[in-house]
Amino acid sequence: MLIASDPLFVAAVVSAVLAAICVVAIDRPLALWIVEFEPSTLWDRGIEVLEWTVGLPVLRLFSSVALVAGMLVVMAVPRWRVHAPVWMLMAGTHVVCRFLSFHIKGATGRLRPNEWMAHGGDGTFWRDGIGFPSGHVVLFASIVIPLAVVAPRTRPLLAIVGFVMAARMAVNEHWASDVIASITLVALVAWMLAWALRVGERRRRT
Repeated sequence: MLIASDPLFVAAVVSAVLAAICVVAIDRPLALWIVEFEPSTLWDRGIEVLEWTVGLPVLRLFSSVALVAGMLVVMAVPRWRVHAPVWMLMAGTHVVCRFLSFHIKGATGRLRPNEWMAHGGDGTFWRDGIGFPSGHVVLFASIVIPLAVVAPRTRPLLAIVGFVMAARMAVNEHWASDVIASITLVALVAWMLAWALRVGERRRRT
């Protein structure tokens, strides 16, 4: 099964540009505007419900283990093996993105908006934090985005990613660039894996 990768590349480029613009011109004023409002508890409640759907409260790596297990089962059953590229894309994107986001957080040291404001709300927001990118957005986007690519009928599920992005900003846990850059990471990793899978499949056919 050949997996279309062009939309993923476009999404990676567009989101990267938007994230850069947000870092320079939008993050601070938007966070300062948001803090003026009392956030609805529905944002956090919605995130909690979504966390249960991927088993996060049970085990932090539950979704990763489930996707990898599914991939191995599909690869082991001959009549299901035709779907292996799809499962490889899904599992690979999810596992790689979560691994990279964890290390990027530590390497960039970016404060969350509420932490930045606790430091006085001025100066740099690159200090000793772990806010960049958004782990929640990476968690859900790395499931939903590859799924939307391989199964177009599931694209309405992209609304979940939009909700998570809005929720993390609404409670000032993340800057706009944090959540948008999470999409960049997921789209870029998925694009690279889709490209590699396409190359591998073409070679097998020749």
